[in-house]
Amino acid sequence: MDILKKNYFETFGLPIAVDIDHIRLEQQFTNLQKQFHPDKYNSSSEHEKRLALQVSSYLNDGYVVLSDTITRIEYILKINNYTYDESKTFSDNDFMIEQISLNEEIESIDKNDRDKIKILNDNIISKMNNMLFNIEKYLSSNEYEDVWINLAKYKFYYNHYLELERIREL
Repeated sequence: MDILKKNYFETFGLPIAVDIDHIRLEQQFTNLQKQFHPDKYNSSSEHEKRLALQVSSYLNDGYVVLSDTITRIEYILKINNYTYDESKTFSDNDFMIEQISLNEEIESIDKNDRDKIKILNDNIISKMNNMLFNIEKYLSSNEYEDVWINLAKYKFYYNHYLELERIREL
């Protein structure tokens, strides 16, 4: 089936971009799953059943990848044939010092100090948005190494964000 030859963005009729239309993704996913769900092929040949299962699995994988910002950007790098080594670290000492400082600040935060949590959370979200802006800029000029570096930084901020969310829920 031709659908298996398309990248996930093409499959769901979306432009290759960091920021996507999540409603359109959901609608396209639902429509395609209705069309290719393996249950529709119960009385078909074994080949057709196997193909429907492959397509359904492909759609599920694509939906998961495109639904998440991090995996979506990693996928954009992949379809542009950029390979990166996750074990390779980048050398930005100021950034790493900032991360240590943020870790210490989060570890010492009082879970009842909602104002401080909100200020820190807003600061981290702002930094994450800045990384996404940089990623979009670098993608537009095919500077994939810089995309990867900014994505790695985004992941650090995202982990801080998740930790703050965990504290907020306590």
